[in-house]
Amino acid sequence: MTSVESAGSSGHVTWDGTSSAVGTIRDLLVVQASTGVLRLVLQQLTLREHGREVGVHESMDAIVDVGGNLVVVPIGRSVRADPAVSARLDAALAQLRDELRADLGAPVDSLEMVSDADGTRRVMMLLHAEVAPQEIADGTHPALHGGAFHIRHHAPALEDLRDRLSAPPPSLLGRLRARVRSAVRGRPRALR
Repeated sequence: MTSVESAGSSGHVTWDGTSSAVGTIRDLLVVQASTGVLRLVLQQLTLREHGREVGVHESMDAIVDVGGNLVVVPIGRSVRADPAVSARLDAALAQLRDELRADLGAPVDSLEMVSDADGTRRVMMLLHAEVAPQEIADGTHPALHGGAFHIRHHAPALEDLRDRLSAPPPSLLGRLRARVRSAVRGRPRALR
């Protein structure tokens, strides 16, 4: 049995186990995302009223850098629009939930899969959540961990990820070399 690590005051914990389903989920989501994605986030949150399950809230978001700004791009509709992709995603999510249930001995109410552009992948969960559908209507409930949550709470880490993945600026020697080449190209042919 693997353990879980605390993920802060939200009550979510990070699973330290591994599953091939996580890679499958990432592969299915990344196809629907635009280029330049820093982070993919999928969350399924079980909704309950008076202890009874009444539905599941699902969000799938890509976080991208647009001109230095972190922006959430919802990708759930495009993922779910393709019946084959949707079926494969459901199968991978069911596999992951089954593995978590077997590992932890209990089902999870909130399942969150995060995949960063540097290859880091995490599965976070909340074993029990009593969240009613009307509580998530405004999108600010603390159990909601979509793209907006990640930007609000993890912006410094996302900016660091963006900076690590961007090309380094040219060195002083590289800039001088480029200036010389540019100057030589700008001179009349007779002077070359």
